[in-house]
Amino acid sequence: MENPETIKIDNKLINVVKLAIDAAMEYEAATNGKRRLGITGEVGELLVCRQLGLKLVLDSRSEGFDAMDKDGKRVQIKTRRSETDGLPRDTGRTGIFSKHEFDYALLALLDNKYELREIWRADYNKLKPIIEKQKRRQPNLSSFKRAGVGEKIFG
Repeated sequence: MENPETIKIDNKLINVVKLAIDAAMEYEAATNGKRRLGITGEVGELLVCRQLGLKLVLDSRSEGFDAMDKDGKRVQIKTRRSETDGLPRDTGRTGIFSKHEFDYALLALLDNKYELREIWRADYNKLKPIIEKQKRRQPNLSSFKRAGVGEKIFG
């Protein structure tokens, strides 16, 4: 497999993301919390890459994964943001997993202000049966975290 084009998350990217978060928060406030800009996934990917020293894949749609770790492993990142204070509820679902293979997945949990609070890791082989049980390939957060599948690595 060819190595995909990646970028390291630097302070410039983080500052741009902070501007996007500020704009998203203002937009939500202006719409009384009824509308969202839909930046959660992108924000989560950047924050996780920064926290764990991963390199972000520039074209994750064609590659089927979002990042590469220092060992060249393919990392799929799913993000869930809380709509209230605290963490997202475990009954909430991850984003849809494509049918592409990856080495492991990371679940980023953000608070309602887009702050990274937890990261959970699950190896592909343990997660695959759970993904495939779901018609839309969107397991709930508790399934991802369940003992024997996921392990908390941050937060």
